[in-house]
Amino acid sequence: MIREILISLGTRCAPAFRQMGYRYAAVACVGRAGRCARAWAPHQAKSREQITQALADVPAHAEAAAIFGSGPCLDLPMDLLLQRFRRLYLVDVAHPPAARRLARRNPAIRLVDRDLTGVAAALHDPGQEQPPTPDNDAFADEPGLGLVVSANLVSQLPLVPLRHLRKRWPASDMTTFARDIIQAHLDHRRRFNCPTLLIGDIERRIVTPDGRTHAIEDPLFGLSLPAGIVEWDWSVAPVGEMPGGWSIVNRVRAVRLDSDRH
Repeated sequence: MIREILISLGTRCAPAFRQMGYRYAAVACVGRAGRCARAWAPHQAKSREQITQALADVPAHAEAAAIFGSGPCLDLPMDLLLQRFRRLYLVDVAHPPAARRLARRNPAIRLVDRDLTGVAAALHDPGQEQPPTPDNDAFADEPGLGLVVSANLVSQLPLVPLRHLRKRWPASDMTTFARDIIQAHLDHRRRFNCPTLLIGDIERRIVTPDGRTHAIEDPLFGLSLPAGIVEWDWSVAPVGEMPGGWSIVNRVRAVRLDSDRH
C-alpha cells in the first residue's frame, strides 16, 4: 500500500485526467507489474524483441520515435531506442516515476502528456451535450519520425472512457463506442509513413484453479487486428494475483500496420 501511494504521488498526470481515474489505472498497472514481475517477464521480453526487429527497418535519416502507451517502459528496449534516435517521445496520459527518472537522465526523452482516444477531455467537460467522437492526430506531422509503436495499449484505451460514458449517457451503445475508440487508434497508426508496430491483446482467457479455461473474453469489442508477425501468451494475472487460485492469460499479437505501404 505504501509503495503504491508513493508511485501515485510520483506519477505525472493532468488534474482533469486524475479526476477521471487515469492516474489510478496507471498506478494499478505499475503495482501489478511489480507483484507479477516473474510472470510478466516473458511478455515484456517478447515486446522488446518485436520493437528491436522493427528498428531494423527505420530509415537512415530518421531522428525520432514515438511510443504510444509508454507507461513505466518495462516493455521497451530503451538502450537501443536511445542509441538510435535523437528524440524519443514517450506518449501517455500518465507518466509513472520510472518514466520520469529515465527522462531526467536522458535529454533525448520527451514525456508527452496525451489522451490517445481523443474523447477524455470532452467526457470530463460538463458542458458536453453528447458523446464525443474518437479521434487522434498525435505526431502525424512530426518531422524526422522513423518509428511508431503502440505498446500494449489498444485494448486499454476504451476502459476509462466507457466508465464515464455509462455515467453521463447510460443509454449509449457502449460496445460501439469502445469499438470506435479502437478503430480510431488503428486508423491513426496507418497514417504514418514509417515502420509502425502495434502490440496488443486479441483474447483474454479466464482460467480455473485446475487449469481449465472458464471463459474467453474479447478485449477488442468485436474488432480484430490484422494478421500479425507473431503471437504469444501473457500471464497477466498469474495464480496468486486473483482470489481462489484463478488466473487470467492474454493472447498478444504483434502487427506491422505499415506493411501495406512498404
